Order: sequence, then structure tokens, then C-alpha cells
Amino acid sequence: MMKTGMRALALATASVLTLGLAACGDGAGKEGGAASVAEAAGSTATQEKFNHYVEGFNKLIDDSWGVSNNFRSYQQLDIPNKSASDSIYFPENITTLEGAIEALKEGRALNGGNQATAADAAVDKLLPRLEALLTQWKTLDPYYESRRYREDGLAQGKAADAGLKSAYEAALAGIEEFDTALTQYLRARDEAQLAEYRAAGHGELASLMDAMQKADHFSDSVIEGNKAEADRQLPALEAAVAEVRKAEGTLAADDGNKTEFKLIADYLESMIGDYRDYKQSDSDSDREDVVDNYNRAVGQMGDVEHPAS
Repeated sequence: MMKTGMRALALATASVLTLGLAACGDGAGKEGGAASVAEAAGSTATQEKFNHYVEGFNKLIDDSWGVSNNFRSYQQLDIPNKSASDSIYFPENITTLEGAIEALKEGRALNGGNQATAADAAVDKLLPRLEALLTQWKTLDPYYESRRYREDGLAQGKAADAGLKSAYEAALAGIEEFDTALTQYLRARDEAQLAEYRAAGHGELASLMDAMQKADHFSDSVIEGNKAEADRQLPALEAAVAEVRKAEGTLAADDGNKTEFKLIADYLESMIGDYRDYKQSDSDSDREDVVDNYNRAVGQMGDVEHPAS
């Protein structure tokens, strides 16, 4: 599941994760399992709503163009100590932010039932904050791009600095709250899906989902810097990844999932190795590597083939 590294925003090298919506339908399990998945995932409209929400969230935390990455780049400019003679490249991605806002608005317009109450409330808080940040970007980007700061002695840029930083901080706080609501929904849905796969005899897919769920909680602990909890979770995670390797070995050479299982297991093993590096070094960079490999595994999950509904 997806979380952001928002708890680590105080760090200059804070990282964010990518929230992945696994391509799981209601599955072909027994009636009881299917009902539990349907209850967790909600109606078709609810699932469509969360598809939009996840799309918007992924844009907001994009590794290259997300809000956190742009904020970090902006802070590194150190505008209060810059002069008009400096070459200043203003970090923004208006297109990505506009796309995120559009996706969130499309999701908000749909009726998601009780499952969406927390996410809708988070979106209601988040949207005006994102729009305020977007307004700042649209004002300041042409100012810096056209080098108008050379003519006014960087006066506009310095005057806008505190407000822009506040807009970033408000947006990031809203993204974190939104992340919490999304994760709650996605974890409940995926736990129900895992139970259904086990009941229906889809052992390989159950092993894969189990490993990803354990990696989800493990990476949360790493983001929080809670090494004791990560250490507690690590043996079960390693055992789960070993089961994915076994499952990969049982798949036929022409099975479309064989490559995906291999790649996901590779990423999870690399994530575990990065964690051991982080334990030794206590380096933010090594901790980010844990996050990056978890993200890659989540992204690869989107290519896994699941039973037809």
C-alpha cells in the first residue's frame, strides 16, 4: 500500500512513496470471499472514485515532479540569500499539479458511500491548498522564467518566499492526511482480496499479495525510523518473499505473471538489503533506497494478471 514519507519532511532528503492501486477485481473466489471483497472495495462507483483519488495522489508524490520534490528544490534555492545577478531556475510542474487537481475533483464528484467518508473529507481540505500552491506557481514561474527578477532586484521573489513556503507546507500536510485515508481503504480491500485468493486456491497470487502487504507495513516502520519495529517485522517479510520465489518457480515458463513475480521479488529483496544498509549507516539516502524499491514493487504489481471477475 502506499504511504508518503511525510513523517520525514523535516529532513532535507525526505522521500515519498508511490501509492499503487493493485489491479485486483472482485476475483473468482467463493461467495463468502467475494462478498468480503465487495464490502471492502465498495460499489463500482466507489472503486472508480478511488481510482481517481489514487491517480491524483500518485501525481502529487511523483518522484520527479511531486510537491515534496519541488519544495525540496525550492528550499535549496535559498531565495532570501540570493541576488538578482544569480541564475535562478524556479522548480514547478504546473501540468502535473493541474492533472492531480483534476483527478481529485473527478473522484470527489462520485458517490463513494461510507468507504469514502474519510477520503472525501481529506480531499475537501486538500484541494484549496493545492489550488493556492498552483496560483503561486503560475505567478512566480513567468517571473523567474523571464528573468524579471534582474529588473526588480529579486524583490517580488523575496516578498513571495514566505508565502510560497507556507503554501507548500499546507499542501504537504493535506497530502499526508489524504494518504492516511487512502491507505485505510486500500489495506482493507487488499486484506479481503488476499483472503479470497487463499479460499479460492490462488496460492501464487495470495503469496504475492501477502508479501506486498508485509512490505507495506515494513516500509512504514522504516519511514518512521522505527528500526525496532522494522526488525520485528523483517523475519516474516523475508519468509513471505521466499514464498513469492517459490511461487515464481511453480509458474509455467509462458505464464504472463512469471516475470512479474521475479521482478517484484527482486525489488523486495533489494528493499531488505537497503534496510540493512540503512541500519548500519543511519543514512537518509539508504532509507530512501528502501522506499524506492518498495515503490518499484508497487509499480510492478500493476502488471500482474489477476483472475477475471
